[in-house]
Amino acid sequence: MPNTSNYAEQGGETWIVGGTLTINGTLVLASGSTFTDSRFIASESVAADELAIPVTARYVAKTTGADAEALTLADGTPGQKINIALVADGGGDGTLTPATCSGFATIVFADAGDIVDLEYVDDTVGWILVGSAGVAAPPATTV
Repeated sequence: MPNTSNYAEQGGETWIVGGTLTINGTLVLASGSTFTDSRFIASESVAADELAIPVTARYVAKTTGADAEALTLADGTPGQKINIALVADGGGDGTLTPATCSGFATIVFADAGDIVDLEYVDDTVGWILVGSAGVAAPPATTV
C-alpha cells in the first residue's frame, strides 16, 4: 500500500493532499474529472490603501482610498487567470502595474464597476489583458 500519511482525507473518489504531492511522470485526468487549486477558485478583498493585488485568488475585489494608489501584481503561474474589480471607489484612482506583462503597461481603475480579466502566459510574456469593462467606460490602459 502506498504511503498515505500526507492524506488528510481519503475516500471514494476524492483525495485531499496535505503537504506536497510530487508526480514523476504525467498526470492524466479522465474525461469529466476536475483538478482544483485555490489560486483558480478563491476570491479575496483588498482594502483601500493596500497596494499589492494577491495572485492567490481567481477574483479580487478592490476598494480604493481617497488618494491615488500604485497597485502591483506579481508574476503568476502559466495559465492562471485573475479578475480584478473595483468594487468601491474612495475617490482616488488605482493604477495597476504588473511585474511582467505584454500588450499594456498599466491599467487605471477609476470608477466602481471597472473590471479586468488577465491571464498569465509565462515568465517572458507575463500577464495579458483578456478583457475589460466598466460602468462609465472600461478601465484605461497604457502601452
